[in-house]
Amino acid sequence: MNGGSEAGGLPGQHESGLRAGDPHQVGPYRLLRRLGEGGMGTVYLGETPDGTRVAVKLLHHTIAADPDFRRRFRREVEAAKRVARFCTAAVLDAEVDGETVYLVTEYVPGPTLREAVERDGPLRGSSLDGLAVSMATALRAIHAAGIIHRDLKPGNVLLSPIGPKVIDFGVAHLNDMAGHMSSAVVGTPSFMSPEQFDGGPLTPASDVFAWASTITYAGTGHAPFGHGSLPVVLNRVVNGAPDLTGLDGPLGTLVSRALAKNPAQRPTVQDILDTLTGSTARSVATLPGDGGRRRRSLMIGTGAGALAVVAAVAATWLGTSSGSPSSGPSATSSATSAASVAAVLPSASASGGNPLREHGVRFAYKQEPDPQRQADAWDAQGRKADAALMRALAAVPHSVNLSRPATEAEDTVRSTMRLAAAHDAVPVFLTDYIPLTDCSDRGASNEQTYRDWIDQVAAGIGAGRAVVVLEPNSLTKVPGTDNCEAGGTAGTAERYRELGYAVDRLGALPHTAVYLDGGIQGWPESVADIAGRLVKAAVGRADGFYLNSSDFQHTDSLLRYGERLSRCVYLVAAKGGSACAGADIDAVPADAPLTHFVIDTSRNGKGVWKAPEGKYADPQLWCNPPGRGVGPRPTTDTGSELADAFLWIRDPGQSSGRCLRGGSGPEDPVHHQVDPVGGTWWPALALDRARNAVPPLR
Repeated sequence: MNGGSEAGGLPGQHESGLRAGDPHQVGPYRLLRRLGEGGMGTVYLGETPDGTRVAVKLLHHTIAADPDFRRRFRREVEAAKRVARFCTAAVLDAEVDGETVYLVTEYVPGPTLREAVERDGPLRGSSLDGLAVSMATALRAIHAAGIIHRDLKPGNVLLSPIGPKVIDFGVAHLNDMAGHMSSAVVGTPSFMSPEQFDGGPLTPASDVFAWASTITYAGTGHAPFGHGSLPVVLNRVVNGAPDLTGLDGPLGTLVSRALAKNPAQRPTVQDILDTLTGSTARSVATLPGDGGRRRRSLMIGTGAGALAVVAAVAATWLGTSSGSPSSGPSATSSATSAASVAAVLPSASASGGNPLREHGVRFAYKQEPDPQRQADAWDAQGRKADAALMRALAAVPHSVNLSRPATEAEDTVRSTMRLAAAHDAVPVFLTDYIPLTDCSDRGASNEQTYRDWIDQVAAGIGAGRAVVVLEPNSLTKVPGTDNCEAGGTAGTAERYRELGYAVDRLGALPHTAVYLDGGIQGWPESVADIAGRLVKAAVGRADGFYLNSSDFQHTDSLLRYGERLSRCVYLVAAKGGSACAGADIDAVPADAPLTHFVIDTSRNGKGVWKAPEGKYADPQLWCNPPGRGVGPRPTTDTGSELADAFLWIRDPGQSSGRCLRGGSGPEDPVHHQVDPVGGTWWPALALDRARNAVPPLR
């Protein structure tokens, strides 16, 4: 909370300890150290009874003693509590009526923008663009709550580990009140709008002017109208042209417009977001939420958003904060040992940063071009209904597939994270690069290459919120087992080490959930078999497992199977592989810590295909079955305490592969054509699945 030390602002986060006379307790908050002091009071790092760190602002008694101030303080704080939390430091609590008046906000670690620029120089490229959009997103949320910030400046922007955050919006008007009491000019002159000097009415356009001034400082190292005495700066702001040297391109043009003397000539905050994000923001899927029904609800990000890019200083933090992950579990560790039991049971650390267990989760993804191009083509052909269905299918968020070398994977992750952060949304990544992927020569060339690749994926995610679905078929096709002879015994051990490393490296990120391959119902045939593999692959250090990647099953059946597999994982960890036989699996204690899971519902609309009896030597029920439909949309409202989410892990518009149904080929006897190779976009199949969607897409 509350960075910045310029005149009129709240103090920065310089940790200087408690001084003589400082209180040690305020209300329920224990004060740990002083963060700084400003014109309105002193800010302390505090701690709630449950250990959560917060920033506690104690107002000076001379200000708080005024009854009118307290009345307006209460009104302003209530408004501030309504501000959406993305890109801002949330106002959590306040004491208005007691002898000591204080305000409590989220504690945001990180330097102020002013401190970062003074130390490291101006921001450049995507860091500056991301800052501009994050600040505009914060202003949109602040204005939506009926608040005008009034004192936006480099000292009131914190470069937190998860991106830039605007602070002091909750008490910006209080600064105004305090200023009237002392007959002082309110705000920081170098970043104030002309109308703030002449006493005119303040509107959101005043904050737009301050946004432009702050972005100028971030990108050039100087304020657009310089610094100096109040009369000198006032004259420049009211009459002079801004110095935008070093700020060019589209951002420079936008900043210039936002510094117009006349508020009516400035772009709105929404104009800023639309200009900066352009078509990128519109590529995020939009879907209405379900109104908070049942246990949890899902909303997809809407409208033009912000690319909450972590600025340069925060990026440095991301590169060093994860520590050195462990090398992963040994494939030969005993499932009956005490260590393996402890490793497999879900821990607090495995779920504490899981964004799927937050309230009101938003999913987002970067739309693939194939369905959009197909919709455009059908529109041109007059196939309006088909085009509309294709666009509806394209609007459903699915995972982003990572299967390319390290540099490309990291770039994809970073761009997706920026896009998701723009909408306060959570992306889902599917990693598909483990050595001997699908028991073939696909994937990384060796274990070290794979570890390096995972490191790049982790670097791209950083401190952002994400879900990672690890390596489809990695535990259903383990090297050196019956259905995958490649790699031999050494390949088996390597597979568990690789997965263990990925679980630990990605799981060490503060807000990333990691799920391991749990197969599908009926494959592997033995539930004890897949449970044992999950134990060896460190599922206890992950957030859980996933089911049904690429298959066509009924969601209700998968929920029951997932809960059964979770109980089996518990029993295997406690008693060994044979523990899941018979009635034992139903005798798990009610308070047992069971493993959570997610389900791929992308192809579950019609469930399993029932092939005509005797027509095909091998029906290949999993391979491009006809008449199937897409299933429930991504949501955390699953109705099951163990099922964290329904996700679309695989793109339902892609071919499963070339299906022969036991015949000589090359045509698929069901579709009467040669099927596209696996992973290829197939418009006719995608349309069929959109038409058969359950529930309907429209």
